[in-house]
Amino acid sequence: MHRSFIDRLVLPVIFGLTTILVALTFWQMLESHWRAETQAAVKDQASFVKTKTESELRARILPIERLALRWQSRDRSDEDMEADARLVMSGYPAYQAIERVDSKFHMLWVAPGEGNGAEIADDLGAVPGLRATLEDADDSKSTMVVPRVDLRQGGRGFLVCVPMYSGQELSGFLVAVFRYQELLSSILQGVAPDYWVAVYDGNESVYSRTVGLPARERPYVQEANIEFQQLTWRALVWPHSWAAAYVRSPLPTVVFGGGILMALILAFAVYMAETAQLNVKKLEATNRELERQITGREQAEEALRQAQKMEAVGRLAGGVAHDFNNLLMVIRGQAALSQNDVGLSGTLRRELGEIVKAADRASSLTRKLLAFGRKQVLQPRVLDLNVLVTQVAEVLPPVLGEDIKLRLDLDPELGRVKADSAQVEQVIMSLVFNAREAMPRGGELTIQAANCDLDAAWSRFHPGVQAGPHVMLAVRDTGHGMDEETQSHLFEPFFTTKDKSKGSGLGLATVYGTVSQSGGCVTVSSKLGLGTTIQIYLPRVEEPVEVGQALEPIVRSLQGEERILVVEDDDAVRRMTRVFLEIRGYSVIEARNAADAIQLVESYHETIHLVLTDVVMPGMKGRELVDRLAKLRSNLRVLYMSAYSEDDAINIGVLSPGTAFIEKPFSPDELAVKVRDVLSGNSAGPGEQPRSHSAQA
Repeated sequence: MHRSFIDRLVLPVIFGLTTILVALTFWQMLESHWRAETQAAVKDQASFVKTKTESELRARILPIERLALRWQSRDRSDEDMEADARLVMSGYPAYQAIERVDSKFHMLWVAPGEGNGAEIADDLGAVPGLRATLEDADDSKSTMVVPRVDLRQGGRGFLVCVPMYSGQELSGFLVAVFRYQELLSSILQGVAPDYWVAVYDGNESVYSRTVGLPARERPYVQEANIEFQQLTWRALVWPHSWAAAYVRSPLPTVVFGGGILMALILAFAVYMAETAQLNVKKLEATNRELERQITGREQAEEALRQAQKMEAVGRLAGGVAHDFNNLLMVIRGQAALSQNDVGLSGTLRRELGEIVKAADRASSLTRKLLAFGRKQVLQPRVLDLNVLVTQVAEVLPPVLGEDIKLRLDLDPELGRVKADSAQVEQVIMSLVFNAREAMPRGGELTIQAANCDLDAAWSRFHPGVQAGPHVMLAVRDTGHGMDEETQSHLFEPFFTTKDKSKGSGLGLATVYGTVSQSGGCVTVSSKLGLGTTIQIYLPRVEEPVEVGQALEPIVRSLQGEERILVVEDDDAVRRMTRVFLEIRGYSVIEARNAADAIQLVESYHETIHLVLTDVVMPGMKGRELVDRLAKLRSNLRVLYMSAYSEDDAINIGVLSPGTAFIEKPFSPDELAVKVRDVLSGNSAGPGEQPRSHSAQA
């Protein structure tokens, strides 16, 4: 009987399910069609709002640009100019005020809207961000816009700055003031009457024609980016609820309701037969989802472990370099002092020499660790890249091998750049090594250096790079090239296409960091099978080339009688430094930290000629200590020393010109030369020029 009951229900069930499927399909088609029409209509309205706003902004700013152009072509008094400005404002009510500013950023007159008086300040050069914009307008000789400005009469708005010239000389600026709400209300009045509109400048709402829920929570919201000059607004448009309901047909709802009713009627008949099979399918789906989640979790945990490992390695590199350099300072110093106590020949002296050499090699290792941790110290000076490339090219043939031809293309009129010569050499070598790996069967490697000028468009696509004269250094190979996916990750740390045993992926990441620290940028052009060109752009300078000075011969002039304050938190390093100085005849007083040094200077009545301080110390850093001591003693000369450079101390990792610095570990002779150089006036102290506290290391 039960079997017969099931058999009788087969045909009704099949018919009912087919009916529900057809009904739901038809409902889905109707709903999709209605949604598509609604979305298309809203999108058209959003596009219209964008076009309307951008064209109106151009139209509103055009009068002030023409006014500035007319005043440039003929001489007019301030009264005539103000009258012209008021005339313009009478025809364009959206203007809140028009201000006349001289070339020193001082306001000459303001023509406000009646009853408004929306001027900004008497001295526009003192308004944060406005002075830079006025200078940019002068540099580019074009109109600039300053968004998000607080107005005196209340509310927020933006400024339009138009530079004016008398001949080739800047005569001042014409500044127009607009209030967001008034301007956008006049532009969007009557636009898309059946739609709500909201305009945002960043996260700030500057115009709203809406009620109820915020725009992001509304259905059918369309977004359009309004771009004009330096303004970037985001417009959100969505239909009124009654407008959306008006165009909606009741047919989808009727079809959907009928399908649901039929489904409920037929569901009970098929429920008992399908329950077991449905439970089995759910269990299988749950198992598959659980397996997928477990796999994803394992992959996420592996990625997290890898990230934590690399972060730990980076921190370990800096810590090891610091402690290792302090140990090397003591080992190398003791060996050097012991060499002075033994004869000029003999086994012991040779063994001590081997200790000094090993310490030097270990110091080189710590510099590599610092480079890995991106904590290198850059010492920039003015360079001639032609000379530097030529010197590097002399050692390249053995590196490249006989099957790779090296070609130099150097501009004889090449400008000069300011960078760390050792790091630029390392950059060139890294690029050459990568080019060699790309040409396993040989080819041609070209190193090119040429002058170039980067325009404003370039700087927009390369943030941080200033437009103007640059020097371009390119390394071009004829290797197998790279695809776009590889190029997109080329300068990421630890990314490499080599086998894990052959490459760390730090070479090009270091190139990118070094060039960026020098104010330049790097670009890549490559196609599979056609080779790769990597171009480096460094700012061109007009200063003469700085010739590196060799250390003076160690003569009796390195002796001294001055009094030196040594501030160092490491006891062994401090004692070793004191011995180095006392050997040369100096009188030395010690302090374990900055607080002890300040207390000592306050109570010490005799002259202190030089402060030799570590940069990174517990509590107060070396730079802060020098600032405090400069208030206690004038004309106090300073020499910084450090075993490594960390972010707190070096900020951007570049030694500023004029600051005396010596890197640990150093020998007695190196310290004597540096101290003598500072005391003789070749390096600036805290009370002299030039001097910069950004030379932390």
